[in-house]
Amino acid sequence: MPLVTETTQDCQGILQLGSGLVTGEEFVQASYNALLLFQNTQNFRYEFVDLSNVTDVEFADKHLAQITVHDRVIAKARPDAIVIVLAPREEFYQVAKHWEKAVAPFGLKTHVARERSEAAARVREHLGGLEKNPA
Repeated sequence: MPLVTETTQDCQGILQLGSGLVTGEEFVQASYNALLLFQNTQNFRYEFVDLSNVTDVEFADKHLAQITVHDRVIAKARPDAIVIVLAPREEFYQVAKHWEKAVAPFGLKTHVARERSEAAARVREHLGGLEKNPA
């Protein structure tokens, strides 16, 4: 499967690691996997979607609709969580920005980055802010 769900060693993050061709169905399944982890484990504070090794995506509006349903639940269940997407390629960046706009009404914290250093900085910033202001 070209989109794999893992957890970080410290169990604070959910990693979605893409490679090769990723289909809309795989994005939907990964989103569902993240939803289950967020709902069932209190220590997850972020989801990091890494598209840096993805070569192509097959994604339709129906997939976006399914993913936003999951993200609406995550936003309600975990208002302190953030979803960060690393999308170095322009076409993937634009898809991620379209997703970001679709979930904005839910209050879900998001960030789309082109550079790994920017995405990693956002994770550190988010975790540091939570430590200073525990929920």
